Amino acid sequence: MRETPQRLTTRGWNGYGGDEKRAFKYLTSKLRLDHTALTPSLLFSKSFHLISSPTRCVDLVTNILALRGQFDPTTPPPRPLLIWEPVPDLCIPQELPNCIATLGYVDVVSPNHAELGGFFGQSTTDPHTGEVNQRLVEELCNELVQNGIGPQGNGAIVVRAGKAGCYLRTIDKSKWFPAYHQPFSEGESSKVVDPTGGGNGFLGGFAIGLVRGGPALGLQNLETAAIWGSVAASFAIEQVGMPRLDQDAGGETWNGTRVQERLHAYEERLKKYIQP
Repeated sequence: MRETPQRLTTRGWNGYGGDEKRAFKYLTSKLRLDHTALTPSLLFSKSFHLISSPTRCVDLVTNILALRGQFDPTTPPPRPLLIWEPVPDLCIPQELPNCIATLGYVDVVSPNHAELGGFFGQSTTDPHTGEVNQRLVEELCNELVQNGIGPQGNGAIVVRAGKAGCYLRTIDKSKWFPAYHQPFSEGESSKVVDPTGGGNGFLGGFAIGLVRGGPALGLQNLETAAIWGSVAASFAIEQVGMPRLDQDAGGETWNGTRVQERLHAYEERLKKYIQP
């Protein structure tokens, strides 16, 4: 945890409209963090989630890796896993060349479906149904993957698509994962109370899945990471604010539910899931 008691906590305003449209503005001064803000323990994290423009992402990755190497140049530490989330206001066609140039620096790039479409000047929402155009999402992801993601070209794009779940694409893998909370039937109340934080919750769980989801950390854990991210996001959107953390004799619960139980339920659902 990085604490800055001399300043106000960064605060923002989220507004939501139809078809999952979102607006955002800062209510306090924006704090730009860079590699110099990292304590030694944070600098040597196993993964980083970077939210930035394409060109700033390149600067952050380059400086983080250089700073890590300065501690012991003879024995450089293992390369961390780098997850890049493009800032929404620069997901525009003019930034597509910069986006493509950034892909080789990160292991995973994760726009939401609207941001993905924004780079190509296209809407990924069906104008008639309001649903995510999954075929278009797949097509645009294929275009990005062909440029190579990661230093070895074996990275991934994972598109966060709200109630449609997420789409994982690598050079040889194409797979949808459903959202944990499915659209409710008539007469049934939705368990989704506030979508704020769902994307960040997803990528937090996704990063942990890459690091801890197998015998060793790495991109071989991508599918496990997508599962962990989907479950993490489900807790974030069940209430306004943070989920409720409790302890009982059996251990930790979030919103009265054990994470392992929800993971198991989701994995069982995936066995019957038919790819769209």
